Amino acid sequence: MKTNFHITFNGGSVYKRARRFLFLTAVLILALPSLNAQDFSYGFRLHKGRDFFGLRDAIPNIKYSSGWQKEYLESLSRNAFCDFKGSNTLLGKLLKDNPEGLDDSLKAELYKAKSNNHVNLFEYKDALECDLLVSKSYSAFLDEEEKDDLIDDINLWTAVTDAKPQTMSRSGDVTIQMERDIANLWNIPVSINELEFKFIFDTGANFSVIVESVAQKLGLKLIDTKLKVGTITGKKVDSKVAVCPVLKTGGVTVNNVVFLVLPDEALSFGFYKIYGIIGNPIIRGFGEITVNKDNLLTIPALPSKGPVQNLAFHGFTPVIQAFRGADTLRFTFDSGAMSTILYRPYFEKYRNEIEGKLEQVDINLGGAGGIETVKGYYIPEIVLGVNGKNGTIKKVSLLSELSKNKDKYFHGNLGQDYFKNYESMTFNFIDMFVQFK
Repeated sequence: MKTNFHITFNGGSVYKRARRFLFLTAVLILALPSLNAQDFSYGFRLHKGRDFFGLRDAIPNIKYSSGWQKEYLESLSRNAFCDFKGSNTLLGKLLKDNPEGLDDSLKAELYKAKSNNHVNLFEYKDALECDLLVSKSYSAFLDEEEKDDLIDDINLWTAVTDAKPQTMSRSGDVTIQMERDIANLWNIPVSINELEFKFIFDTGANFSVIVESVAQKLGLKLIDTKLKVGTITGKKVDSKVAVCPVLKTGGVTVNNVVFLVLPDEALSFGFYKIYGIIGNPIIRGFGEITVNKDNLLTIPALPSKGPVQNLAFHGFTPVIQAFRGADTLRFTFDSGAMSTILYRPYFEKYRNEIEGKLEQVDINLGGAGGIETVKGYYIPEIVLGVNGKNGTIKKVSLLSELSKNKDKYFHGNLGQDYFKNYESMTFNFIDMFVQFK
């Protein structure tokens, strides 16, 4: 859920300057083939940089030195575009065949994708086996944040290893009237054990969430774990887990919903309290959603076809391909965020427009886990295009420091201030596209 280099020559003789010029020229000439060549390592760098759209477009044009390399990149790309079964088929074959050249650093990425595929297919036991293997044999290829997350993932899959897969049923098109709460966030009506609640509808939530007091009131069995849940500030809060047998919303029935169970205080902000959150496993299960300016959620029985594939996932976080003029950018998407935030990669890309021209300020990030202050800027106005439609956002917060590890991969997170430009927005999780009208 992203570098301009300035070279200055200081004085010296013409001879010295000439030598430097010739040296730099030689370096650039030597670098040009590697910059232009689209070989397997180029594709792998796109994957590691979370440039899912660049990787997808590059795969047909890359020059492969071994037959397995295209299948390797294709398996990772299919994971990002939610073809979980197709991804597992390809990477399962690669791991079984174990071709020459498939070293441990490459295998680590396959097992990480395999685990993610299993989770999205609600095969928690298989995901646990993958993560245990990564922890045992491939942890050297993880950074410190990934190692911490892996521990939490193992604790979560252990807690739900015997849970039945999530299933969903509905009859025909479904419309659900959502409403905005005092924080202006979407609330969706849900029914559990014949009790009615209004939960936040949040595409930025990796899993659905419920506070402990409500889980106890509903009689849900709480599973104690050593699980810590990440927040917008990067801090983590302790969590338990529960599996809800039946949840209903509108005309949709969802079975075997995994809830992260947080302490009430983690989702209490003075007089404003959140009792539950409907997250991505349910939202993506809808297949396609459209939300209009009247907060009406429509879930069609037959998802539509889109003109372009501009939606991917980084783990459990949706990523949208956006454009600023001719520049291609990548934004995570969070319907639970009122305001768009720009991350450090945006600052690096447009540093010349920002540094020395705008005043640096302290920006407060708030959410479950408290408030964090980060250095940044306020951008007066930006225009971003998605799927051919441009939208304007004013006074956008730009973080010039990294808050979380994933911030280094993306140019920002789109909030609801961007969606106010349009009458409706559609998210299709089958053909993987976003469309604004």
